[in-house]
Amino acid sequence: MVRIADQEWPSTVVPADARERAQSTGVLVRRMGWVSERLTREERDDVERQLEFWYSNGYCPDALLIAMSALPDGTRQRPRRASEKPGDFLRSRMKGWFVDESAAADLTEVREPPRRGQTFEAWLANRRKQAADEGTYQRRSRLTDAGERARAEARTIAASRRKDPLARVRESERRRAAALESLRVVGEAVEAPPPPASAGATPRMVASFAGRQSLAAHSPQVLRIVERLRAEKRGPSAAELAVLRNAVRDAHHNAGLGTLEAASAEVNDVDSLTPDGQRIKDFLARAADDRLPLDATVRLLHSMR
Repeated sequence: MVRIADQEWPSTVVPADARERAQSTGVLVRRMGWVSERLTREERDDVERQLEFWYSNGYCPDALLIAMSALPDGTRQRPRRASEKPGDFLRSRMKGWFVDESAAADLTEVREPPRRGQTFEAWLANRRKQAADEGTYQRRSRLTDAGERARAEARTIAASRRKDPLARVRESERRRAAALESLRVVGEAVEAPPPPASAGATPRMVASFAGRQSLAAHSPQVLRIVERLRAEKRGPSAAELAVLRNAVRDAHHNAGLGTLEAASAEVNDVDSLTPDGQRIKDFLARAADDRLPLDATVRLLHSMR
């Protein structure tokens, strides 16, 4: 199918399908100066419905331009007002081109267009004939048998040089593996000694966490509220929940101070500690071995209850 640019679409063609109607409408909009119009979706649909009706009755863009400028008897139509929308303007100007103006609202019979249009195929044939008569039309030359064979051979060569997608991925993986292999250090592997027990920090972190949770669980305020809720078999109220949160927050704060106090006692050999600091120090003492087994870690966590 021959396609031409929207700007070159002939205004004498009566559109036959949606694509041709769109190009004809573009020609009409440009000729009317409506390109800069800002219309709502409903207003655009109104214009398109009206134009589709006139297209279906044999009107081309040139015929519509003539009909909107003059009535069938030659009387000039008034120009468009500034406040008049394109859809209203089109409806009022084309009203005189119905056979019976009183039936214009029913979209019944219309008059013959002021300029007869043609199909796009007829326009294209006439244009080619005119170009041939003027010597400017050049038909695409057909390839000879040798040219067809050369084209097929060129396509075969081009297809053979394009690698399969899977082959390209495998080639990329092979190059990546070769690059990593080139980075390998040549020589015997040297076993790295295990880190000393003092370098590990995981058991001490577990012990510190267990101590903080233990202080929160043994807080007198928390214990009182929990025992009351268990006895009354209910959930905490908003006020009790706020007290619980504050108590847990205070317990975690005291546990942090106790952790600092216990750590200072290990370094400075301090004998007198607060109850919170002593509890944290007891938990830290149980985590002295860096290779603390799993069952010992579990017992350490359970001992905070």
